[in-house]
Amino acid sequence: MRIEVTGRAGVGRSAVITALGPMQAAEVVETPAWDVPGAEDPDLTAELIVLVVCDPPRRADVAAAGIAGDRGLAVLHKADTLADSAVAAERAAAVLGVPCLPVDSRSQFGVADLRIAVTERLEACLAARAAALSAELRALIGTASLRDAVEEYLAGDEALTVAVAAILPQEGELPAEPPPDDPALALRRARTWRGRMNGGFDARGTRAALTLHRSAVRQWARGEVR
Repeated sequence: MRIEVTGRAGVGRSAVITALGPMQAAEVVETPAWDVPGAEDPDLTAELIVLVVCDPPRRADVAAAGIAGDRGLAVLHKADTLADSAVAAERAAAVLGVPCLPVDSRSQFGVADLRIAVTERLEACLAARAAALSAELRALIGTASLRDAVEEYLAGDEALTVAVAAILPQEGELPAEPPPDDPALALRRARTWRGRMNGGFDARGTRAALTLHRSAVRQWARGEVR
């Protein structure tokens, strides 16, 4: 996974990267600046685009946000200079067409909210990627020459890990859970998910509970301690 931090020269792209810090399972990179005379604007190819702007947004910011589309998350930087940063961020979001958070990297204002927003976006991207991979694998079952190999893989631990990754924390009101610390916790989770498979979830939520139950059983059987 890649995160591209982009924006015009002078808006504070590097400062935002430093404030954001390392993100688990993602590479954070800074793009060249937008709207530089004689230079081409950067290509935006990452799964998540963090667009750093200052108030008010300029035409180049709007162009960058348009290219980022659903991948875009705007940061209204230097928020300490604004009389009402929340209102300014709402105004910028309306202009840019992407969500916008007020941040000041020097005082760390808004940085915690930015990390949460970026983490949620990354989790959604990883879940979508895992779901697509699972769907592609299941589609291969229809190919006679591959059926046995695919079914064997889907029954294994690696495919189950992919299936768990494809479950969003919000799916079927299922809570996000870290890996278990000991086999006893894994067993308790297995029992919990077994009971919740018939607990009033919709069909997708029930399938998600079944997947989490299977994962917890595997972890308990292996005696995993992480």
